[in-house]
Amino acid sequence: MKMYRRSFLKVAAGAVPVALATDLGIPAIVRAATPVKMTLPWLPLGTFSYVFVAKKMGFWEKRGLDVSIDRGFGSGKVCVPVDQGQYDFGILDLAVMMNCAARGLDLVAVAGVWPRSPVGIFSLKEYGLTKPQDLEGQTVAFDVGSGDFQLWPAFVKATGIDDKKVSKVTMDAAALIKVLAEKQVKAEGNFFGSIAPSLWAQGLELNSILYEDYGVKMFSNVVACKHATIANKSDLCEAFVGGLMEGLKYVYLNPEKSVELHIESVKEFQGGSPANQKVIEYGQAVSTALGMVSAVKRHGLGYMDPELVSTTAKTVETYMGVKNAAPTDTLFSNKFVGSVKLTDTEWDAVEKRSAKFLPPKRS
Repeated sequence: MKMYRRSFLKVAAGAVPVALATDLGIPAIVRAATPVKMTLPWLPLGTFSYVFVAKKMGFWEKRGLDVSIDRGFGSGKVCVPVDQGQYDFGILDLAVMMNCAARGLDLVAVAGVWPRSPVGIFSLKEYGLTKPQDLEGQTVAFDVGSGDFQLWPAFVKATGIDDKKVSKVTMDAAALIKVLAEKQVKAEGNFFGSIAPSLWAQGLELNSILYEDYGVKMFSNVVACKHATIANKSDLCEAFVGGLMEGLKYVYLNPEKSVELHIESVKEFQGGSPANQKVIEYGQAVSTALGMVSAVKRHGLGYMDPELVSTTAKTVETYMGVKNAAPTDTLFSNKFVGSVKLTDTEWDAVEKRSAKFLPPKRS
């Protein structure tokens, strides 16, 4: 059968491998990956291994995305850069996001990571600080951008402690972890998944005063973007969230390999002491434990239970003095989650393995 050159080129462009097309002198069309910028809410600790695993394993690349990852300086400092378009996506605490949205910033949660809240005040066990009233007369360290500091007024209002009797000092994230271990302060605001792994790796034990145990109920970490991103770049949201949730699933099922991938991805952890690996390992385990809730098991990774989101909104309004808050259903969307799931057998095994790393509840 006679085949004209034009017809041959048309078929070849769609069916011939790139290398062969080049050999034949046919121009190959190579589509550049879409650049995407995201920011963590904190240091690149093991609690965020799923982000580095998603990139290292190519879960975004296969979806046509080239994702760059920046460390963060607290949930409160994620809001503005995402609102202003400096980042396409950011991970932050949902209550902080809602507070920012009430101030007019354009933010919406498109996936959840930690349905359980690990926010609280932490101290070395030897000090015996076990309840909110024990903090009066103490110095408590904070990073002003972190969710624990943003939510401190809610904690004060919920517990009735005298804020004037608590001396507060502020510092950056790295110093915050160091000063507690070195006993320069007796207590600090933090996320359990950030502080506990660092102390455990040094053989130290801690006491936890969790905000949620005293009425400050809320969904914790979510992935947020602008409403315009959902409206105008729906495919981008689907690809980003899908790749991220695939990374989360990989960490759940392959914790040891995920530690290796994380260390390979973050130069600050390379060539360090064995304690570095323990910090990543423990952080991963805490993060996994915080994600093990029945709603996620049923609906898939990233799912945000509307009832818990609503409870978070009420917490923000009740304890943070937010007025004119946007309708709750405009602040989150489950449109892009649900496709990545664990089997019942996988879920049960992960839940059993990680349970011991949950923050201790109020006795």
